[in-house]
Amino acid sequence: MRLKFAAALVALPLATTANAANTIYLACSAEEIEGTSHYTQLFTLEGDAIGDSYPTWKYDGIKEWEAQFATAPDDVRGVSSYTFTNIVGQFSKFTEDHGMRHSGCWVTTMKDHALAVSAKLRSRNYIKFEGSLVSDWRPDGKAGVLAVTDWSGNPVGGALSAELAEEEDRPSQHIPDNSVTISGPTRHKMTNAEADAKYAADMADYNEKLAEQQKQVDDYKQAQDEVARKKQEQKLQAEHAAADYQRQLDQHAETVRSQQLEYQKELAKPANAPNAVYRGFWGPDCAAARLSATQGAGTSSTTRFKEVTTRPDGSGCLSQGWWWNVGGGGTATRQ
Repeated sequence: MRLKFAAALVALPLATTANAANTIYLACSAEEIEGTSHYTQLFTLEGDAIGDSYPTWKYDGIKEWEAQFATAPDDVRGVSSYTFTNIVGQFSKFTEDHGMRHSGCWVTTMKDHALAVSAKLRSRNYIKFEGSLVSDWRPDGKAGVLAVTDWSGNPVGGALSAELAEEEDRPSQHIPDNSVTISGPTRHKMTNAEADAKYAADMADYNEKLAEQQKQVDDYKQAQDEVARKKQEQKLQAEHAAADYQRQLDQHAETVRSQQLEYQKELAKPANAPNAVYRGFWGPDCAAARLSATQGAGTSSTTRFKEVTTRPDGSGCLSQGWWWNVGGGGTATRQ
């Protein structure tokens, strides 16, 4: 078996969208049999091209993720496929059909982040960005692709498909018998140990990024909890301050009432009755309370009462004032 390349330089159909300003950038990679990881070109897509029915993978959902977690200049979001219709699903099927492994894609709304990924990974000799089936792969017109660029940011066009064919001993009928078949360059094949070591390094890098992302999630949640705690603390402090202020107002009002009562008492004290005492009389109503002051137990016809204040409540009435006795007869009266 050999890989037989069929090149067709035709323009990749560009999708149109009413919201073309909201675009996303996506790239995919896969590991070929010999252990080298290969990247596609950089695809510019409609903002909701990979969302299917999941808002988190649409433009707004990706932007929301980036606002929280894309802190480094090369932070991008890994994405999984849910159908074979969108570009991620198409690439997954392509790699399966060609026996590749560890395929995956990532997405970002920021082109500079996408190019920063390439700049970071180019130093690794087992990652390639050009000259492979993966880099020449293109999705179909249903993928919502708006543009294709290389990893220098330059536009590229055309589509290259690769298929497996049985090697034939006879020359092709379209090639003269004296033609020479030119084979493409071969790449160094990794040993199993090298491939395992590379995979372990990739997994370590992935786990490190995953742990960092989880830390960011935990820090964000901790910050939210701290904000909620401070809000509750401030609310309790405000309630306590309001209650203290109300108590101060009540105390001040009581002080004012006491001062006013003392003033009324002194103003109402009879000048010609040095033996007058200030006391209160209770009754089921205020009229009965006043009557008990001059006609109740311990009173006589010489008893006098000068009312200063009354305090009716649910059980009766308290009449308070100056109470004294004078010599002489006659009926007791309330002044």
